[in-house]
Amino acid sequence: MAAATTADASIGESHADIERHKSDLYTRPGWCDAAVALQQIEQGKATGDRGILWLRARAQRQLYALGRFLDAHAGKVLFVALLVIATFCVGLKSSTFHSNIEQLWAEPVVVEDATAPTFSAPPPSSEVLSTHQMVVQTALDPDASLLHPNGLLEHLGMIKRAAQVTVTMFDITWRLTDICQKASAPNFDMHYIDQIVESVLPCSFVTPLDCFWEGSKLLGPAYPVHIPFGVGDKVKWTNLNPQQLMLEIKEKKVNFDYQILEDFFRRSGISAGYQEKPCLNPKDPECPSTAPNRNSSQLVDIGAELTSGCYGFAAKYMHWPEDLIVGGAVKNKTGHIKQAKALQTVVQLMGEHELYDFYSETYKVHHIGWTQDKAATVLRGWQKRFAQEVEHLTKSNSSGSYSFNTFSTATLNKGLAEHSQIDFVKLGAVLAVAAFYAWIVHSGLAAMCVMILACGAAAGLGFCSLLGLPMNLLTTHVLPFLSVGLSLRDMFSLLATHNKKLAPPELLQRTGPTILIGGMCQGVVFLIAASIPFPALRIFCLQSAVLTVFHYATILFVMPTLIALHMRCKKAAVPCFRHDTKGLSMNNNNERDHEANLLTSEFICHQKRSLLTWLVNKYLTFFIFKPAIRVFLIIIYAGLIVFCVLEGLKVEFDVKLSSFLPRNTQEYRYLEAQNKHFGFYNFYLVTTEFEYPLNQPLMYEYHASLAQVPNVLKDSNGGLNNNDFWLANFRDYLADLQTEFDLNRERHCLTSEKWFANATEKAVLAFKLLAQTGIVEFPVDKSQIFNKKLVAGKIIDPNAFYNYLSVWNSNDEISYSSSQANLTPKPLQYYSSKTEFDLKIPKSQPLKYTQMPFYLKNLRTTNKIIETLRKILAISDEFNSKGLKNYPVGLIFAYFNQFLLLDRLLVVQLVVTVLAVVLCISALIHWSKLLCLIASLLFSVLVLCFLSINGLTGTVGALHFIVVARNVMLIMYGFQTAMGSRERRLRMAIEMHVETLLKGDVGLLLCVAVMALSNFEFIRCHMCHTLFVSTGASMVNVMVFFPTLLSILGPRGELQHLEHLERISTPPPKMAATQSRQSYSKQSSRRSAPTKATREPSLTTITEESCNQSIVVEPQVTVEYSSPESSSSGHGGPYTTKVTATANIKVELIAPVYRSSKCKPHRSSSSSSKHSCSGSSCKRHSCRCCKNEKENTDSDSSASAENADCAGDQCTNSRS
Repeated sequence: MAAATTADASIGESHADIERHKSDLYTRPGWCDAAVALQQIEQGKATGDRGILWLRARAQRQLYALGRFLDAHAGKVLFVALLVIATFCVGLKSSTFHSNIEQLWAEPVVVEDATAPTFSAPPPSSEVLSTHQMVVQTALDPDASLLHPNGLLEHLGMIKRAAQVTVTMFDITWRLTDICQKASAPNFDMHYIDQIVESVLPCSFVTPLDCFWEGSKLLGPAYPVHIPFGVGDKVKWTNLNPQQLMLEIKEKKVNFDYQILEDFFRRSGISAGYQEKPCLNPKDPECPSTAPNRNSSQLVDIGAELTSGCYGFAAKYMHWPEDLIVGGAVKNKTGHIKQAKALQTVVQLMGEHELYDFYSETYKVHHIGWTQDKAATVLRGWQKRFAQEVEHLTKSNSSGSYSFNTFSTATLNKGLAEHSQIDFVKLGAVLAVAAFYAWIVHSGLAAMCVMILACGAAAGLGFCSLLGLPMNLLTTHVLPFLSVGLSLRDMFSLLATHNKKLAPPELLQRTGPTILIGGMCQGVVFLIAASIPFPALRIFCLQSAVLTVFHYATILFVMPTLIALHMRCKKAAVPCFRHDTKGLSMNNNNERDHEANLLTSEFICHQKRSLLTWLVNKYLTFFIFKPAIRVFLIIIYAGLIVFCVLEGLKVEFDVKLSSFLPRNTQEYRYLEAQNKHFGFYNFYLVTTEFEYPLNQPLMYEYHASLAQVPNVLKDSNGGLNNNDFWLANFRDYLADLQTEFDLNRERHCLTSEKWFANATEKAVLAFKLLAQTGIVEFPVDKSQIFNKKLVAGKIIDPNAFYNYLSVWNSNDEISYSSSQANLTPKPLQYYSSKTEFDLKIPKSQPLKYTQMPFYLKNLRTTNKIIETLRKILAISDEFNSKGLKNYPVGLIFAYFNQFLLLDRLLVVQLVVTVLAVVLCISALIHWSKLLCLIASLLFSVLVLCFLSINGLTGTVGALHFIVVARNVMLIMYGFQTAMGSRERRLRMAIEMHVETLLKGDVGLLLCVAVMALSNFEFIRCHMCHTLFVSTGASMVNVMVFFPTLLSILGPRGELQHLEHLERISTPPPKMAATQSRQSYSKQSSRRSAPTKATREPSLTTITEESCNQSIVVEPQVTVEYSSPESSSSGHGGPYTTKVTATANIKVELIAPVYRSSKCKPHRSSSSSSKHSCSGSSCKRHSCRCCKNEKENTDSDSSASAENADCAGDQCTNSRS
């Protein structure tokens, strides 16, 4: 009978040992407690990565201490954490918002010369698209052509009615004539003549209508002008012929110097005005008789008229290039336009600085405290009103065949500001869906954690505001959803480990390292991505890095406190927490409440495998581990890599400005049409800090060098138009004065000492200029008047250069303004008169800033734009090396200059990101075992080769890398910490983490799915789609290709036991030696006591790590003293202890983690010293999977040693 009892006990013990050895502590020692794995190496029982285990053991020790603190003070920590979160949320009140297109996407122009001056008033914007009002007309039918009179007449009606809008601001009504650019006329010294000329000179329109007489209807004036002397009445541009007017003035012999007006007409190219241009409607009663097709029944050839562009009323300075006003042109063999898809008109407005200067000393604004900000407000107000009128007229004409769209930075920034505001309804709906999803797939605790993560995101944004990081549309449309979605995986990882009924210390000890390294990798990747040269994306990456810190702090500090409070509520039988979680098995109805609060070995035996785990095992067994399928997958993997590389070689830049704007706006549609049909840009070459008088030939060479760029707009002779070059206009003006002076000299109208009454005003002005020396102390020298020229060999006299500049700026204003030179400091004003005999002319300050306008055409693709910009920058660098400090500016450089180095920046970003992530993961896994991980990451990044390179590539690439790297790292970590063969470790890694990966990635997709509804194309088509592709590619990689790679080339585990292949030896006790001695003395004193003693978990107790953390007492193990060589298996050891017992059986002490007040301690009964051991029996709680029928006598070894009269006493030697 005794032998049978011993055999049954041995069988039960063997079965229990087998199940215990399957626990995580034995099979994943590095994950459970790296100190145990390190101890195995130090005791010579195993080999492995000592350094990594030592580092992780120290980290786990700190995380365990943190968990104990959070568990002990859960309520306090939670209160303080919520208080901190609320405090940082207050920082949102001090947030700033960037909604201007320049602040979001245009990198500020940085001048390399650090000594460049800073002007009190910066130059006005040097980009047409940023200061003027643009209108583009397209047909609703994409195949229709606009080269029809009705199309142009509808264009005329739209522009004419929209230009009549007014806006009232600061008690002043502002019209187009108050804020538009006008040609400047010379000063006639006669007030009424100046008023007439001022009334007649119109606003400047760049329009295809200027090729026809109907273009004059845009010029006005609003009220017909009366010209005295019987010359003209009710004069408007529809009936004005400037040449005929000049002839009538000469015939009337009007008493004013008409030669100034005549010279102005001649120099500006003002001739017959619009009177000799064809009429779109020959039957119009106002169509002039001089029109070539008046009363003609034959339609005008609109394509032929638009070919080579159109001319305004001042033909010399108002030539509108064909590529600017006609879009989508199709030409015949002779180069004439026969079809056009779009027409464009530009209403030229003054810049805010120019408008401020124009009215700064006038009566119109004397009562309102005129400032540049108010000037900008007036401009924005009128542009918004103009855009609203165009939209209203377009909608009211629903039966029309054409669409009109406007563009200006005022309306653009207004639309951006409106569409960039956070949508609280959408945000709340997404958070509610995420919380509901977490509750469905896990528990209500997970839903609560999602809300805590959302609060952490708000606190992070508040902290960003305190740091001075402004918000933008990415902050409101992307960041909250993305940051919460990326944090769900680690949240589910923590909660999945909590399902094993572990307290917060054990939770952080096991999952803390991966959470820390994952958060570190994510933050580092975002910080590296912040090097992208786009302000909005840079700020987004910095904010993402900050929110990463807040989210992972929330996961590590706040969620364990929620878990601790959750466990306390379950212990206290709070009604909402009575339900048991999954994985908890029940013995019977009577023991249900008791077993729900105990961590017994039954969890080892009855741990149910989920359907997902079963599917993973079947998948690995019948798919991944099949040799033929492995070869097939490797071939597919290699093929995909080759295909991605080949596609990557074809990757091109693809950037559209319209993708950064909200859809269904006029500005979006305008930029779409502009990019599709026009491809026309203008830019400026800026020169600074240069000796212009002494280096004029270099300036001409610099200007002419742009003719080498194919896409630069040229004149009909293949050269550049010098009418846009300020120095050439300046020179031509002085040469004209020199010619007039020489003519008057031949007529003896002047001498070297004076001029006579019959001398012309121009000759007198030239006389004064020739007398200038350029020396401040001796400004005038008459002896040189006949001995020098104003312009010699196409070079302006360098000595008096700045004296001449004062005259040109004041007396040739139309030439000065058309050159768009923006000379800074602004030249002085000087007006000459024959009646003024003072020869001294003020000398302007040396120029510090000048600019030259150029135009680019046929730039419809990003690659062509970048190629053109590189050629321009190469020319700029060449002349910088020659001493001419210069740089290009303009919209095309502001938005596309970053792409010149973007490909190199992306390569550097990828390399630095991989190195940084590998360095971070090296703290978790030995660097020599990361080859498969690095290869998998690089191969996964190749998926991005299917995308075109644009401004979002760096940020999207960072998000893709984060999504892929965190999943691969988790599988690799599980693969390294497991013990056994490659296949077994791979199976254990995937079984352990597959549920977390699936839940986390599905949660991420749920959070970012709302981005598909965004009004911004780059968010919808780039970021959202890429995140979906990245998540799908990551799951395919981590479930198919990466396991295949590991099953073939996977490195050895971090720990290899010398005796057991799939587990470690039973670890020795963790107590210190001093504690052992104290426990031994207490145990000895209890042995001498005759009273009944409750069995204590002394050094005879070995804690076995399993899913329920049960405590097992084995009397066979000597616990009074433990030597380094001893082991629980009983093999080898120099120390022996004589123990007398009736049966050599195992006794398990069931220790509850949390006991309710109703639950009594469950103790094993021991026999009294007064009774025989064989006559007493002990009933203990045992696993149902073990021998339920076995009858074991539980005898305390200490009591048995003191009762020598027990029957069947035996002396057994057991090794410690």
